[in-house]
Amino acid sequence: MSTKLSDAIKTVNRALITCGSLGALTFVSLPVVAQDAETIEEVQVLGIRGSLKAAIDTKREANAVVDAISAEDVGKFPDKNVAESLSRITGVAVSREYGEGEKITVRGSGPSVNRTLLNGQTVASADWFILDEPGRSFNYTLLPSVLVSGLEVYKSPMASIDEGSIGGTVIVKTNRPLELDANTVSVAVEGQYSEKAEQWDPQLSAQYSWKNEAESFGVLVSAVQQERSVLREGLEVLGWRGDDDGYLVPSHIGAAKFEQQRDRTSLFLSAQFAPTEELSFTFNALNSEMEAKNQNQNFLILPNNDRADVIANSGLTSGSVTQSSVEGTGDIFIDYINRISSTETESYDLSMDYETEAFSIHGVIGQTKASGGTLRETSWEYTNSNADYTYDLRSPGVTTDPLTTDAAAFGAGWIWGGEKPTSDEETYAQIDLDFPVEFGVVTNLKTGLKIREAERTQDRKVYSWHGPDTIDASLGGSYLDYVFATCPTLATCGLNDKGNVNIGAPMGGTLTQQIEQNRSAMEAMAFDSLNGVPADYAVSRELAQNWAVTEDITALYVQADFEAERYRGNLGLRYVETQQQSSGWEFSADSWGFYTLDRDWLTPAQMEWVSEDNDYSEVLPSLNVNYDLNDEMQLRFAAARVMARQNWNQLSPYSTYGSLNQADPKGQMGNPQLKPMLADQFDVSYEWYYADASLLAVTFFHKDIDSYLTSHVITEERYDVQTDSMVAVDFTQPLNGQGGSTDGVELSLQHDFGGFGVQANYTYVDANADMARDIATPGSGLVEGASEHMYNLTGYYENDTFGARLMYNYRTEWYKGLHFNGDELWNDSYGQWDLSASYNVTENISLVAEAINLTDEEVVEYNTSKERVMSIYENGRRFVLGARMSF
Repeated sequence: MSTKLSDAIKTVNRALITCGSLGALTFVSLPVVAQDAETIEEVQVLGIRGSLKAAIDTKREANAVVDAISAEDVGKFPDKNVAESLSRITGVAVSREYGEGEKITVRGSGPSVNRTLLNGQTVASADWFILDEPGRSFNYTLLPSVLVSGLEVYKSPMASIDEGSIGGTVIVKTNRPLELDANTVSVAVEGQYSEKAEQWDPQLSAQYSWKNEAESFGVLVSAVQQERSVLREGLEVLGWRGDDDGYLVPSHIGAAKFEQQRDRTSLFLSAQFAPTEELSFTFNALNSEMEAKNQNQNFLILPNNDRADVIANSGLTSGSVTQSSVEGTGDIFIDYINRISSTETESYDLSMDYETEAFSIHGVIGQTKASGGTLRETSWEYTNSNADYTYDLRSPGVTTDPLTTDAAAFGAGWIWGGEKPTSDEETYAQIDLDFPVEFGVVTNLKTGLKIREAERTQDRKVYSWHGPDTIDASLGGSYLDYVFATCPTLATCGLNDKGNVNIGAPMGGTLTQQIEQNRSAMEAMAFDSLNGVPADYAVSRELAQNWAVTEDITALYVQADFEAERYRGNLGLRYVETQQQSSGWEFSADSWGFYTLDRDWLTPAQMEWVSEDNDYSEVLPSLNVNYDLNDEMQLRFAAARVMARQNWNQLSPYSTYGSLNQADPKGQMGNPQLKPMLADQFDVSYEWYYADASLLAVTFFHKDIDSYLTSHVITEERYDVQTDSMVAVDFTQPLNGQGGSTDGVELSLQHDFGGFGVQANYTYVDANADMARDIATPGSGLVEGASEHMYNLTGYYENDTFGARLMYNYRTEWYKGLHFNGDELWNDSYGQWDLSASYNVTENISLVAEAINLTDEEVVEYNTSKERVMSIYENGRRFVLGARMSF
């Protein structure tokens, strides 16, 4: 047991003794996790109609503003992870950068200010993609939907639920063995066809639950194994650059092909022991791992490097050079990027419930940790600096001379690589007490204490094939020099042995015809040998991207539940203390920010690991009131103060930047002194449960935000290894800025006609920042994650043997934050059709068919104005065929 966990348990034990001796002050809770038993019994209803009714019942009986999806409902969606299931809920939107849902937005609040709890507890998360910065958003690709018994989205908080969300808190519930029949078995065998990759991949899942005859001990085991072949092709523009001439010019324009083989394995174990009717113990363990070997190739032109000629020959759209041509001096190059990545999450918790007529105690100790990132990267660049090219981004197309299939025309450029592992860990302990009382309308007094100790880290190492002693001295130079002398063009050393390939990007011209990547040949030269000469490279730590942020949180809460003839609800107060420490390297600039680990090369004269503290405390009151107008209609009112801590990378002392081989390079850096985002929020809702599986609901919500992030620009020099020179980089650093407000309306309709039915929901969000819009200050006056309009439409049909759903999910454009190069990044409006169908062969066996992204929609991103396109990606359709069995 870790020291942190041991100390936390001791603290909770002391708190429990104190609470017992101060009974008059002990006010709180069987938390949300302890309510699973009632909810799980409700969601085990077969059929589409039954599952929708169970979700409605959860919403109706909740003592807060809640939307839910039941276990059966999750199984009926064509969703392979929880994020995609959540996208069907009113007010919830999902990002689909690689064709699969990854991160969610709730009521216009972006992914970093929403929380996801597994059975009421934090789940650690680490991203696999090297350009993703460690944030607080949960990566849902690690949580297959088949592990889930139900989902609840709390849009209004209660004091007994963990703080940390501005938009909403997602509680993911898993099955428990004592709540299922003994020897319950479910198995799914499916195949998924990815149209872009033209590949079938297996998807397998199984769950077994057992309990003894006395129903005092049970064990449940779930396992999921999913493979997916990802192919994403598209147009990419890697930034827009301005200058004193008043024009905005694209820095890079390319046709990109991204390929990835995902292999995801998830295991879940739940064991319960109930030695008496009053006492029970539950142990949960989750391990979810995804291996992601990926590669990218991208032929690019660099208009900003030829800025004067580009502007002279330009076609303008509102000051943006969206069309131009260059003769004889154009820069063209190809990047071949190969990465081995992974991400793994582990969670373990042990809970105890003791319930008597006089009081109830709920306690939990646990730990969650994640590791992942890019474990190895190697990238190759071949160039031509005397090219002709013409581009037009209005109807995208790029034509080049020489052709990008002329391997002999592209000569040696550079080789680079490295690794960027990250980790996330939290140890927690909590105790909750619930005292039934008869004090006027007050029915329960609840109180609790929770301690969380978390740490998020990032490491960054770079590989330098041009470093010293990378080749035998008799051969001279470096290993990189030897490689490029031996393989001076793409036509040598077998680099073009795989021939040419068409990049199926939504663009015309010759740039989509490319030399196919020969990954095995390049990696052999980079990590093995070339013509018998051993490969070698220096390994250096990039000091500015190595950091650690720790966070110690202590939370106390008091909550009173009340109920009378026509109304019910809760009133609570949560007090939270947060102690953060951000650590990183402070170093002199004489080694360009690098420290070589495996040889005597780059060592800064001054290098010290330094830390900076940032402490704060908050008081968070909450009120939820539900009033029954009659047996079918009810009104809800909720008011609360909520908080969300800033992203880990923003709190760190990091700095990162884009390519230095362009004019006016830009980057980002962190700020360890950022304070949390706070908001006062209000909800008023009307709910009409006019039939057994039917609902009409209208909700108005308001959020008064006290501080959005803004930024300022700091210019610092960075070393360009290719030119052996220092280059000025404009870094954007976040600051706490002015606040703003978010107002919105949610409309939800669900109607069952008996055998078939419809679901429809719509969300309007008006999110505004008080800070004036200043184009010179990236991100100013903008609210991340907010789409003005979102809606879902579902039609379903079901009889004893057949069931089907057709679904459409849509959201208007939204601001996604800053691109890695510092530009503002927006996602254009996106809508997607999905279909699922099942046929019951027997009472226990069903055949399933699913289709995702039926109309083959594209993901389009742009920089502030739509004419400044940043990317147009095609992920393609996916189809699933399989069988599901339950006994």
